[in-house]
Amino acid sequence: MESQLADEHSTVNLYRSALRLRRDHPALGRGTPGQDTLRWLGPDERGLLCFAREPGFVLAANLGPAPVPLPAHRDVLLASGPVADGSLPPDTAVWLGT
Repeated sequence: MESQLADEHSTVNLYRSALRLRRDHPALGRGTPGQDTLRWLGPDERGLLCFAREPGFVLAANLGPAPVPLPAHRDVLLASGPVADGSLPPDTAVWLGT
């Protein structure tokens, strides 16, 4: 466990970050009346699965075999792997602030 805590890219730290964001981001958790629904934005033919929730949250997961462009966003809040050059690698998910 100590080695997981020391590694900033470990699964433990990914989950800890996700739980912290879930608690702090206004679009996550219980939501608010009138803003507690998901809006599906995918999947598309490239394997990109996306949904949005207000205010200002998008989840994108690349289920395809090749990198795909990220949806429009302001900030990368959390990613399950490296995200660079505006593209999402295969087998990677990202939480975006819009």
